[in-house]
Amino acid sequence: MSEVNLTAAFSTVPAGEQEAFKRVIVETVEQLAREEASFKRAKLVFTESDERCALTAELDGVKREGVPLQIEIDQLEDAQSSAGARAQLKEAIRLYFRRVQGT
Repeated sequence: MSEVNLTAAFSTVPAGEQEAFKRVIVETVEQLAREEASFKRAKLVFTESDERCALTAELDGVKREGVPLQIEIDQLEDAQSSAGARAQLKEAIRLYFRRVQGT
């Protein structure tokens, strides 16, 4: 099983929603780790400011992508209850992770 560490900073999202967003991100990354088997350790940083969200990642010590993944706050809200939205989020993170790894 992969190790996923998430550091998150929020400015406008209420505390209850913060935990839900973090859970969605971690669960999605853990699922990708199982499916892809392309990394063992993910260090993630998620920031939200004025409802603008960004995710950066270091996978197994590799960070080749300097531009963070932009995530819409609505997408995170929808991913909590919609399988389709969760699938879209997972695919966006998958493509971002490939850039991070340089593949």
